[in-house]
Amino acid sequence: MRQTTLFAFALLTGSMLSAQDLIISEVVDATQTGGLPKFVELTNIGNTPIDLSGFSLGNQNNADTEMGNDALVLSGILAAGDSHVVSYENSNTPGSSTFFTVYGFDADDLTPGSFINGDDRIILFQGAALATDPCDGTGAPIVDMFGEDGVDGSGTAWEYMDSWAVRNPLSSPNGGVFNAAEWTFGGANALDGASIADIVNATSPGTHDAGITAPTSVPAAGTWSMILMALGLAGTAFLTIRKRI
Repeated sequence: MRQTTLFAFALLTGSMLSAQDLIISEVVDATQTGGLPKFVELTNIGNTPIDLSGFSLGNQNNADTEMGNDALVLSGILAAGDSHVVSYENSNTPGSSTFFTVYGFDADDLTPGSFINGDDRIILFQGAALATDPCDGTGAPIVDMFGEDGVDGSGTAWEYMDSWAVRNPLSSPNGGVFNAAEWTFGGANALDGASIADIVNATSPGTHDAGITAPTSVPAAGTWSMILMALGLAGTAFLTIRKRI
């Protein structure tokens, strides 16, 4: 029964707070009025759900080495293979934002503020990062980062001004060490003059090809007791047979 107990414990604990399975998967700075929509997409590349309340999303502007504001603490449970979209827009209200106008649905997080432009870094932290926390991992631990710490992205390979960037398949959290080779970039100003249809065709908030096959189904929470009961009965039957032998 010891093996059964250990297996049951693993099933129940899972990796709900796993920092190894959450990545920044898309960054967009588009060209509708006000430079909108602006958004960051996160994706669960693992095989178990992630509790987003254990993470926060912040940004560095221009060549700053600190954040100007506390990082946004996330919320909700992100299923395996699913994506979570954070929209940055001053008029971010459900059903009436530029994001909604372009894509026809609301982002998962509607953040009231245009905090990012095409030369800014995006940082995913484990825990709630404060504006005073350094972005070198000595404050809240860094899970993933888009862009180079303290570097103005203008003129770099990762600049996304009036453009977009999407994470390549099979990429993993970088712990704060950015690698441009893990990304595909539209190139600066790629969306200049773009229509709404052009923006929709070039970007894909809410869906990301991580290159990893997620499970087709996960047992509902109410079925765990049935699974554990079945495991217990199987273990009891095995021991009974073994004694008879």
